[in-house]
Amino acid sequence: MEKNMRWGKFFLLSLTVPLYHLTALPRPSEAAFYASSGKVDITPDLKKHKVWLAGYGIKGRKAEGIHDPLYARAMALSDGKKRVIFVALDLLGFFYNDVLDLRRQLEVQDSDELLFVTSTHIHSGPDTLGLWGRFPGVSGVDNAYRAELKEKIINLVRFLTTHMEPSELRVVEKKIPPKGLVKDIRDPVVIDPQLVAVHVRSKSKKPVGTLVRWSSHPEALDRHNHLVTSDFLGPLCAEVEKNLGGTCVFLPGIIGGLLKPDIPDGLPVEQGYLEAQRIGHKLGSHVVEAVQETESAYQQVGVDWRTRTTRLPVENSSYLVFLPKLSFGHQLLDSQGHPLPRWKKYWLSLRHLLFFPLAERSLPWIETEISWIRLGPLDILGIPGEIFPEMVLGGYRGEYRFHHSLLSPNNSNPPDLKKAPSGPYIKDLMRGRYNTVVGLASDELGYIIPEYDFMVQPTRTMSPRPPGHHYEETNSVGKRAAGIILKAVQELLAKT
Repeated sequence: MEKNMRWGKFFLLSLTVPLYHLTALPRPSEAAFYASSGKVDITPDLKKHKVWLAGYGIKGRKAEGIHDPLYARAMALSDGKKRVIFVALDLLGFFYNDVLDLRRQLEVQDSDELLFVTSTHIHSGPDTLGLWGRFPGVSGVDNAYRAELKEKIINLVRFLTTHMEPSELRVVEKKIPPKGLVKDIRDPVVIDPQLVAVHVRSKSKKPVGTLVRWSSHPEALDRHNHLVTSDFLGPLCAEVEKNLGGTCVFLPGIIGGLLKPDIPDGLPVEQGYLEAQRIGHKLGSHVVEAVQETESAYQQVGVDWRTRTTRLPVENSSYLVFLPKLSFGHQLLDSQGHPLPRWKKYWLSLRHLLFFPLAERSLPWIETEISWIRLGPLDILGIPGEIFPEMVLGGYRGEYRFHHSLLSPNNSNPPDLKKAPSGPYIKDLMRGRYNTVVGLASDELGYIIPEYDFMVQPTRTMSPRPPGHHYEETNSVGKRAAGIILKAVQELLAKT
């Protein structure tokens, strides 16, 4: 099943709190580790807002009701010297411009503090990327909801940074058999089985919360669903919060490829909800079991982080057609890194259509961010999109195919694995005792595809597609993105 055709995709408890100013970091003491966690309801009010559901197709689905609530979940962690605030939004994506805006308002982006924002990538939440309106090419963003969303995030972060307390941390890693939970629908089959949980308790043993990382698109519900829902993430977090206490903060893993729930395609909507419940409950149970079996806790946890900005050329022909739309989430730059004037965005789009192709020197560029975070024994690498798992894990010899064939016998145009990179892969470059990669980190670039497997040609409209499964190319910045991001990752990790 093909997900969404997105030209521009590349691009606690429910509460109301006063606007606290961020406080100074806790002073180093014998505790050496501080934490807080919470969540706020971000479910759109359908009576106040026009809600078009993001995901699937080139236009939105009008929301007809609310099946279950959406949340912004957050956890603030500090060693008294540096602080990282994780924010996970029940949305399909959140652009870099919006993250930078939050950082400016919160004044947290300096040498001591990092606001790390990711989206859980649900496919039945409000359009926040401007890609799923009533008609193709028309934004589905409700600006009043967008402003309300940011205000809630800011209030939540300000509340948490004024309510941190001495804590301890447990890190657990568990490889989960993927059968019945997740599958890869694009060859080669490379499935990430890593489930990571970071469970935090106060010194008085009161639960603070749990960071949970897993790799799968939340797509148990397909395009026929018209209700707002968090898919399997709601049941997953409910299971964790019920049994471990505190707030469950879900971080998406390496979901490109495409990793999605291991269920039959085309299920009736009612059956999709049952499958979402089953998968969420099962994953939540794995988290609870793993945490409860782990006795050792870290009471002095070093917190560190680094980020690296990098620029990518916009090579996707479909994106170039709608170039002015891309500036909603990213500032468009020229090849030298200078901002494009407003008129040039329209001119380049028209020139692309009339005099294809654009010269290399005329291609627009966008800026994004790679991030690295250390929490005691755990290293987290943040990638700003949906990276293919083989770029992180390898697996070209079938190490991560599990019960599937590495290449589908029905694929008329399989990737040439003789041309696949030999490594080292991203996970090989990481140096923590535990290492994990989180996707959609502070941006949504769409799919990040290994260059050897990028087969769609850059025609005026990225069509026709070659035989086989090559939908992901149409929702990628372009062929060179993977190489540029990999180089930025290598440079960033070399300094950690």
